[in-house]
Amino acid sequence: MPKMRSLVLTAPGKVEIEGMDRPAPGEKDVVIRTHYCGICGTDLMDYRGQNVWGRDAYPKRPGHEISGVVAEVGAGVTDLKPGDRVVPECTIGCGECAWCKAGKYGLCRHRLKYSNGGMADYVSVPAKAVYRVPDHVSLQEAAVIEPVAVGAAAALKCGEAYGLNVGVIGGGTIGLGALMTLRLLGAARTFLFELREDRIETGLQVGATTGVNSGKEDPVGAVHAQTGGAGLDAIVVASAGTAKTMGLALGLAAPQGRVVVVGLAGGQLADIDPDELADKEAMIIGSHSSPGIWDKLIASVDAGRYDLKALVSHVVPLDDAARAFGLLTDPDARANKVLLQMADDA
Repeated sequence: MPKMRSLVLTAPGKVEIEGMDRPAPGEKDVVIRTHYCGICGTDLMDYRGQNVWGRDAYPKRPGHEISGVVAEVGAGVTDLKPGDRVVPECTIGCGECAWCKAGKYGLCRHRLKYSNGGMADYVSVPAKAVYRVPDHVSLQEAAVIEPVAVGAAAALKCGEAYGLNVGVIGGGTIGLGALMTLRLLGAARTFLFELREDRIETGLQVGATTGVNSGKEDPVGAVHAQTGGAGLDAIVVASAGTAKTMGLALGLAAPQGRVVVVGLAGGQLADIDPDELADKEAMIIGSHSSPGIWDKLIASVDAGRYDLKALVSHVVPLDDAARAFGLLTDPDARANKVLLQMADDA
């Protein structure tokens, strides 16, 4: 069996590159030669030792934000072929349960998995979750389609956005995906709340009308100054690794505002004021993954409606992965999306 490289988190803060067998495709699978894999906020929480959905056992083989080229296809795959440039969805429903049959496979409790973590030279994925990359979109750009899709799905759960005032807490890739989607939906004002000035700069570049550094100014006061004290009609909470932003989101919300939570807190619990929640008749909505929107999102990417290049700050070879994770823990590195590179672009 041919060997390949695979990244392994052996303990919190410990990154190793190990050899493992290259996966073979099942009948309805494709093997992807991975070119790039982004480091997600959940991968970073695993690196830090934070508990994500109870996954506290090491070693871990992370990675799901990948792009690459089809290397092999299973005998039952007819719509993809070796050489196709592709990106896979990472939430893959069983196809049999009530949630999957309703098209809500993000809620499936029997989800299918990749053969191994995406921070590896190859990965086998069910073919039904694999999408072709438009010809003029680079594989670097394609590697951020997955987190942008997660942000887009959260933005769509905000409901009506046309002519309304909306906000996003957290300027990572998911947050900026939500921001760009809310802009496309016709929001009048789009606020980005962040602690890092470089991420605010990127947010303004891709569609925020106002950037607020929550560590330097009162975010509620900044919003009320521009909305006549009304607050925000919808807020996407996309900050990863902290639960503190839930209280901020509720404070920003207008009466009957929607708060959509997509950022995971790594086991932390949120403090919110039930009295404020009831008084405002606000609605808190969870958002997980991005079921059912990939075809439309990729069509929008193909039309140039999303600026994916602006989201990538660093590209680091797989063998130097420890440095890549270090960039995301260094506040002076100005890192946003850090991609691990396994092969040259195609």
